[in-house]
Amino acid sequence: MSASDHIRTRLAHRNRLVGWGLFLAGITGGMILGLWAFEGPMAAPERFADYAGLPRRLLRLGHIAAMALGLTNIFFGFELPNLSLSRGPLEVASLSMIVGATLMPTVLTLAAFSEPWKFLLPIPATATLVAVAIVFWGLARSGRLS
Repeated sequence: MSASDHIRTRLAHRNRLVGWGLFLAGITGGMILGLWAFEGPMAAPERFADYAGLPRRLLRLGHIAAMALGLTNIFFGFELPNLSLSRGPLEVASLSMIVGATLMPTVLTLAAFSEPWKFLLPIPATATLVAVAIVFWGLARSGRLS
């Protein structure tokens, strides 16, 4: 295995591992939210009692972000070998995908408890945008988008 293949394998494994970890976190968070749903077995804490209220919506969005961005990391891990990119852009894409995917649900959850955290949301959004743009660029260079 060449050094380039080794790096690609390591990065792909790391992103898939983070993706599955986010699935685990998202499912766990969803199970907790489910305890409050539909007049469930537990009453929601007062801050989250209003189903349509911003704090509860932010929690639900954090749960979904963990699931969706977890899946995105898994896709990235499997797509990485197809990217016609050098080591630098691959590492930036991998790290950006991880930063965006881990910070988005974290910041959304923190914002559910203290609203000013929402002003940090552009950080994970930008990180994810950078990662996806690099993936798109790498696929376009490889001719795999046609």
